[in-house]
Amino acid sequence: MGARSSHTPSRHTKADTVERTVHRFSKVHQGGVNCISPAPSRHTIITGGADGNATIFNFNSGKVISYMRHGDRPITAVQSAGAIDAVVTGCRDTKVRLWQGSTATVFSGHSLVVTAVAITPDSDRILSGSRDNCINAWDVRTAKLLYSISESRNLITALKLIPNEHVLVQTSEDKRVRLWDTRNLQLIHVYPTKHYIQTSCDVSADGNYIVSGSNGFSGSGCEISLWDVRAQRLVCELRGHTQGVNTVKFLHDSSVVVSGSQDSLVKIWDVTRRECVLEKRLPGMGAVTDLVTYPDSSIVCATSGGCVLLTQTDPGCVTETICF
Repeated sequence: MGARSSHTPSRHTKADTVERTVHRFSKVHQGGVNCISPAPSRHTIITGGADGNATIFNFNSGKVISYMRHGDRPITAVQSAGAIDAVVTGCRDTKVRLWQGSTATVFSGHSLVVTAVAITPDSDRILSGSRDNCINAWDVRTAKLLYSISESRNLITALKLIPNEHVLVQTSEDKRVRLWDTRNLQLIHVYPTKHYIQTSCDVSADGNYIVSGSNGFSGSGCEISLWDVRAQRLVCELRGHTQGVNTVKFLHDSSVVVSGSQDSLVKIWDVTRRECVLEKRLPGMGAVTDLVTYPDSSIVCATSGGCVLLTQTDPGCVTETICF
């Protein structure tokens, strides 16, 4: 894929008219990008599109390293299985797939769209969630279903593993955040019910905190919730988005959170101060659907109009640097 660059004004929260170079690569997907996940190699990312394709993309060179073609059904979840050099995908066709190169092992067992996938650090077990109210645990080696749990109205929206623990975090359309034991899918804890659908979640690197995003409308709901894993309680709520929060991620540690919303805004929050310290609007890109954060404070945003790399090159501002 070829690349071209142009000079456009960067929009910041400060009054800043400095022009910066934005590198614009050919779009990876036709249509929106539904989900993204870090890939093991530097400057690479896994993308899942509404066009039925998943890719491994190098956003430094602008080249697609691998295509994973699913047909015409949108990809809903992607995850790296780094221990076995593979990629796990979830799809609206109800299937979970494990890709090694362009070859896929298919895991069939859900009856509705797969909305979330996770894989254990040893890449031995895949966990998948669906709108069919089920969480399934799969054996990677045999592709057999090990466990399945189903709970009424528990339409899964996101899954995340707690580091160094046998614990799975799950958000749901029933407005709850749950913890499950990954070894047997036994329920560990249910946090207090929120007022709106919980759309997404992430876990801090130390495993002590969970962050979840809330759906909402016209500023009602639309909050980010921080949960204490050990104390099993709500710590705080962060408010400022005007439409539903689609994705939340920790940046650095548990003190900084990034959120992306239907309102086309990416916000960076100081949890200690409980306030938004930076924001970036992505005009013309539509809703922010997913985020990946990096140790250098850069952020890749998936949107209904493609992907954008944001960097924090100066104190107090965030800059769009690459589009693909």
